[in-house]
Amino acid sequence: MKRAPSLRGLPTTEQLFAKLRTRTKKNADALDAELEALCVREATIMMCDSSGFTRKTHEYGILHFLAVMTDVYDRVEPLVRRHGGTTISMGADNLLAIFDEPAAGVDAAIAMQRLLRKFNADKEDRDQFQLCMGFHHGKLLRLKDGVFGAKVNVAAKIGEDVASADEILVTGEVEKLLPARIKRKYGRSITLGGKNFELHRVEY
Repeated sequence: MKRAPSLRGLPTTEQLFAKLRTRTKKNADALDAELEALCVREATIMMCDSSGFTRKTHEYGILHFLAVMTDVYDRVEPLVRRHGGTTISMGADNLLAIFDEPAAGVDAAIAMQRLLRKFNADKEDRDQFQLCMGFHHGKLLRLKDGVFGAKVNVAAKIGEDVASADEILVTGEVEKLLPARIKRKYGRSITLGGKNFELHRVEY
């Protein structure tokens, strides 16, 4: 099992915003430099989103969907830790995780999708669960209990709105850092926030 990155010295979200409340025009540059030196990290972000949430909750009810989701997340979340990642949040039907480098994150995603393939085999539609996954890599604001930044937003957008069921999509920034053993192919380009991103589909 890979070791998750140390969080020693990082502020909590509450502590960060307490600091920002003291930010003035006079101290802004110094405070920003202090916080950037303390919190800015280069990392890989993974966003997982369930597929078919609206349809399944309409057909089978929210409690049944949440019960299946809880069972699945109890199975797949340990794979994040096994590959050295840290789960930031599991809110609604999403799972957001962070890794030191892309290969570890994509390896975790492949393991999760393969587990789900076995989980869904021979199950009825109501009891199946599928994930859409998006990855991005770069500098972000890392806290003990959260992450902030454009890289996080891009990964979230890809995982929630672009990737299809069972699909792992990575940006070009992630793809160029992956080893040859991880099979992938160019999928398409999209524009997010006025910036163009190449997306590659991981094959597993």
